[in-house]
Amino acid sequence: MDNNNIYPPSVSVFNPGYISKKNGKAVLQCKPYKTATLVEVWDYIRGQRAKRATDELRAETDKERQDQLKMLSLKHCTPFGTFSHRDKLGLMERSGMMVIDIDDIKDSDELERLKNLLLADTHYETDLLFISPRGHGLKWFIHVGDMGGMELKNYFRRVSRYLQFQYGIIPDESGKDIPRACYLSHDPDCYINPKYIQTHI
Repeated sequence: MDNNNIYPPSVSVFNPGYISKKNGKAVLQCKPYKTATLVEVWDYIRGQRAKRATDELRAETDKERQDQLKMLSLKHCTPFGTFSHRDKLGLMERSGMMVIDIDDIKDSDELERLKNLLLADTHYETDLLFISPRGHGLKWFIHVGDMGGMELKNYFRRVSRYLQFQYGIIPDESGKDIPRACYLSHDPDCYINPKYIQTHI
């Protein structure tokens, strides 16, 4: 395949959330502030702005406070595509990707082992892979194309069964949601599929 014809997929990016005046709770933004290519997302994840917010979150020991910091400090994106607003009806264009969220891996060696297994997997092609906000999981963006005409929830079940059988992994069910928000936490070793940066960085 001619790499010059491979252009990075695009997603919608949202600013950190805010405190609701109605109930005083943290709320995620629903209107994106920009469309970004996967290369731009990759650059952001490795940069200092994401690092400051991620370091603050990981220094917090209270889980409820961590949840609030995630919403108020971290930007997020919609891996499934670009949206006019973060809602199923707001989908404008698919990215050809979906995100698989793998949580509760607190051993750093196990996390690294799993990361390497996913990168080496030949069944699903990795587009982006980075460590999740708390540092105990992975955000795995995989290439899905048009999913063979399947609905996302059914395609997610297929991927989920594969991961359980192949690696004993049970991914977060939120991956089956079209407007799924993915927090962009700092990871200096964030992986991006090399095909996207050979000609477009």
